[in-house]
Amino acid sequence: MIARSLLQLLVIIVLAPLLQGAMKLLRARLQGRPGSSALQPYRDLAKLCRKESILPDGVSPIAVAAPGIALGVALTFAGALPIAVPGIPPLGEIVALVLLLALSRFTLGLAALDSRSTFAGMAASREQTVASLVEPTLLLALLGAATLGRGTQLSSLLHLPFGLAGLLALGAFFLVILAETARVPIDNQETHYELTMIHEGLSLEFSGWQLAFVQAASYVRQLSFLLLAGLLLPGGTVWTVAAWAVVLAMAIAVVETLFAKMRLFEIPQLLASAFVLAAASIMLRLLGATL
Repeated sequence: MIARSLLQLLVIIVLAPLLQGAMKLLRARLQGRPGSSALQPYRDLAKLCRKESILPDGVSPIAVAAPGIALGVALTFAGALPIAVPGIPPLGEIVALVLLLALSRFTLGLAALDSRSTFAGMAASREQTVASLVEPTLLLALLGAATLGRGTQLSSLLHLPFGLAGLLALGAFFLVILAETARVPIDNQETHYELTMIHEGLSLEFSGWQLAFVQAASYVRQLSFLLLAGLLLPGGTVWTVAAWAVVLAMAIAVVETLFAKMRLFEIPQLLASAFVLAAASIMLRLLGATL
């Protein structure tokens, strides 16, 4: 079991930058641009690891530890997915996983505030605002399995009856993925304009290996979220989960091509819709369980 878990983690680490590069390339092609190579994220990470890390004077140890904590949380998330193995308690527990992901966001937010940068602090405020709407939706979308008496382990998501309830949960989870991975229409990874960025603003004061850690963590989280979404869809095997993750990645690229970034004050409305979808999914599953 341990060997298969380590193999799953290694595969996710290796393929996460490739997925990021492939999604950027697909988005560029859909928009009529040549785009960069799908292997570019590997080159970027290697270049950053060779550079010196410089932080603002007077920062606390939080700013030094934040990139490592973010990467550690992302790796824990990837290792806890019940794909190669049923799941490793307590890492595979839904509530614990959501709290762990919140820890990463909270630590990066503290580091952004600790840097005393105006734009980083603004991004931290926006990130926490979005998180207050995303995290309850994520919890509801995943706990829908618990309403069927399956428990709160991630492995309970396997082989769920899909139907209308599953479709609503998938819709809610898809919007959560857009928010968690900084995708259009909620955020935009392609821009570095300080007044509009959200997630990217948290890493403004990082450089060198620390920035590489933050970017690697975001790549691993992105692939992990897509694989987790694949667990909600029919199949449940390693290959079907991977295939669904690829399909969802392509869908995200299409959404980013068709839609423009929303204004900041319109984002809560979209995320509130995701919360309603997740709640409706639970109600449908409860009604189906009592009929």
